[in-house]
Amino acid sequence: MIRTSADVSTREPTPHQGSVPGDFTAPVRRRSDSDALALGVVHLVANQAWRPRLRAAGVHFGLSAVAAAVVSACVLWLWYPGALASLHGVYTMMLILLGVDLVLGPVCTFMVFDRRKKSLPMDLAIIAAIQIVALAYGIHVIQQGRPQYVLLVKDRFEVVSPAELSRTAQAQAQANPAVRSPSLVPQWLAVNAPESVAQRNAILFESLSGGRDLQHHPELYVPLMRGAPAAAARGISVERIRQLNPTERARIDAAVAASGLPENDLRVLPLRGPARDGAVLVALPSGRVLEVLAIQPW
Repeated sequence: MIRTSADVSTREPTPHQGSVPGDFTAPVRRRSDSDALALGVVHLVANQAWRPRLRAAGVHFGLSAVAAAVVSACVLWLWYPGALASLHGVYTMMLILLGVDLVLGPVCTFMVFDRRKKSLPMDLAIIAAIQIVALAYGIHVIQQGRPQYVLLVKDRFEVVSPAELSRTAQAQAQANPAVRSPSLVPQWLAVNAPESVAQRNAILFESLSGGRDLQHHPELYVPLMRGAPAAAARGISVERIRQLNPTERARIDAAVAASGLPENDLRVLPLRGPARDGAVLVALPSGRVLEVLAIQPW
């Protein structure tokens, strides 16, 4: 019998045939990732499997908090004391670093923690290793940007970080008797311009071309008291700083009161920071540094 096209077009569709002969049931839908996630959530809630995970994440958070406290103390008390932290913008970097340390690590522990898993120790070790590497890298970046030297250059202070000095320059700094041995806290020094006109011109041309300036030549570093008195005599009056920072009068007055000196015996020198500029309160006539303020110096 020959079928016509009409017969083919009007033929009733046959039900889907399963893998078993005579089985005309609908095909079984494969389990998707969303189904697995839903089953996992149901298991956590119904069997209270979230409790040991939460305890493990809490322990991880506690250990991370201890590490974060130690790092914060080192950064804010040693490397970036006082207003230098604000002038370098280190608070933003610290928030990112500690946010990763305190949030992602415990969250990953909560997600993978299951005592039934044979690979649990390896999973936790991988999480800890990644967290330690990320923390170490962040600390290294912050350390390389810290104010290793705060240098008086003419009538202002310049900040120099370890990243700005080459190995040769670091060796020159260690050979300079005015520079202390490697220190975790910033060293306050002055820069003595070279006597040679040719050397001064060479440094000038190098700085104009984007290279090193006076503060990047450690062989020129001298004790702060060598240049501070003359710079303080040319400093800015406290009243002028009040006019430039009308909203910071209370902070300025507190710094003046804490100095224990009459206002006429105080001057302010600008400090150029990587993130923002600040003001250094110094005493007349010695030029002794009293306090660093995160306010506009000009």
